[in-house]
Amino acid sequence: MTLSIITINYNNLEGLRKTTESVLSQTWHDYEWIIIDGGSTDGSKEFIEETFHNLKDSEFNPLTYWCSESDKGIYNAMNKGIAKARGEYVNFMNSGDLFYEYDTLKRVFCKPYSAEIIYGNVCYVNDKSEKIYAYPSPVNIFRLYFETICHQAFFTKTEILKDSPYDESYKLCADHAKLIEMAINFAVFEYVPIEICKYDTSGLSYTRLDIIEEEVNRIHKTLFPPTLIALIDEHRILHDRNIYKAVEITTNGGVTKKIFNFFISFTIFIDKIKKNYFKI
Repeated sequence: MTLSIITINYNNLEGLRKTTESVLSQTWHDYEWIIIDGGSTDGSKEFIEETFHNLKDSEFNPLTYWCSESDKGIYNAMNKGIAKARGEYVNFMNSGDLFYEYDTLKRVFCKPYSAEIIYGNVCYVNDKSEKIYAYPSPVNIFRLYFETICHQAFFTKTEILKDSPYDESYKLCADHAKLIEMAINFAVFEYVPIEICKYDTSGLSYTRLDIIEEEVNRIHKTLFPPTLIALIDEHRILHDRNIYKAVEITTNGGVTKKIFNFFISFTIFIDKIKKNYFKI
């Protein structure tokens, strides 16, 4: 089996309905689906039971496991799902979040992969708008210092998360910490230039910025050595001063390209620093 899709939910019945429709409508079927509910009291448990019953005799029934019980938070629930996962890769599509289109998984897994992380673009949605964000390629330790990848938009080798589950001491940023850990350990990140998911920005990750700020600071202090932080901060200062000017090059065909030479060189330098400072 190629993929395990894990959905965690707590008292978000309407969001769970939307995610269920998205998951079950995928045109590519080499996946299983796992639902971890945190003991909801809004009818979510009954909806999961109904869904499981309706799928039981269907030609295609990906719902291999579900539970509804109290947990210790988001990452405790995600780790429960990981423990049950049997796919080569795992993706978290939590209640309220959707795959971008019905053929998203077919487009992603149209070829085999060996990378530890497969990632694509995210579409941020709310009641008023949708906005697509295309992640940079390649992802490296420098990039992950400044931004993370929406966990609905990437697929992780399941064996890695089974061997080293999410750190449950984090409330909102354990997935960010895990990506940095993997980058430090030279994991391969492979970019797929398509939109993977629609991510609902009304969730905790957008409403509790105080928690996020505290946890990101903790991640930086825990996982990045002081020397590397100093280099990154210097790079940020130079960037703010507009030191990195775009060099415009006009080709014979009249096409103008902007090349950030210094930025590219510095990113390569950061990779070298990573290899020198992180002795595995």
